[in-house]
Amino acid sequence: MKRFAAAGALAAVVFAAGAAAQDGRAVTLDVRGGTLSGVMFVPAKTPAPAVIVLHTKGEGKFEPADEKYAAALSAEGFVAVALNYLDVIGNSKLWSPKIDHEIAHVVDELGKRPEVGGKPVGIVGFSLGAHGILVSALDPNVKALVVYYGDYDLRKAKGIHFPPEVKMPIDVAAEVNAPLLMLHGESDNEIPVQLARDMEAALKAAGKTSKLVVYPGAYHRFDRGPNARMRGNTTREGYVYQYDEAATRDAWTQALEWLRKYLGA
Repeated sequence: MKRFAAAGALAAVVFAAGAAAQDGRAVTLDVRGGTLSGVMFVPAKTPAPAVIVLHTKGEGKFEPADEKYAAALSAEGFVAVALNYLDVIGNSKLWSPKIDHEIAHVVDELGKRPEVGGKPVGIVGFSLGAHGILVSALDPNVKALVVYYGDYDLRKAKGIHFPPEVKMPIDVAAEVNAPLLMLHGESDNEIPVQLARDMEAALKAAGKTSKLVVYPGAYHRFDRGPNARMRGNTTREGYVYQYDEAATRDAWTQALEWLRKYLGA
């Protein structure tokens, strides 16, 4: 417990902000397949640009770290929603195209809410949250993307085979509609950094706006460390999840600058 308390204290320092955000409130968002739940944080001044925060695979829902991230974005002037985007179909089909269509629907509905008032919408995703890239390829209303240690191509990363209708983020590089910032640990042994470099090369070849920041010595989940089910920092598969304060601080700065540049706040 001490390890997680320390990480939480560090997160509070990293995400220190000048303006106070309102407390988060539970929201239910209608999608074609049913509803998705989340927590929304609204800044003091609205309407404001919005950011959807997409969690890792983890427990199949957002973690306290995602909620803190959304709160910090709100303190910086964004309407922020930590979204349980697997609510409808569960964890059995993590890369179902249905997920992308549902999140795209949330993007469109969020833009219509009075707190946003038609201002731009962006997505910040963590690992599995690279779904945001696929959403951008579907929906031009996504105006900015940030991905932490993204799953860009699990076929290469883990040798997983998918049916033809299932696309990986790298498959849609030429169709991405939003500028993409990628933040990756050089020592990530779950999603090797070479896959982020491959994604960057595919985006550049397609003439897309992108930036890759690589953190020496940083692992997967460098901004949050082990998940709640782990006793140490290594999974049963041998993947290392380790908090890195320096990488977390710089990644937050990079992400905030990217979102301000392309969404405004």
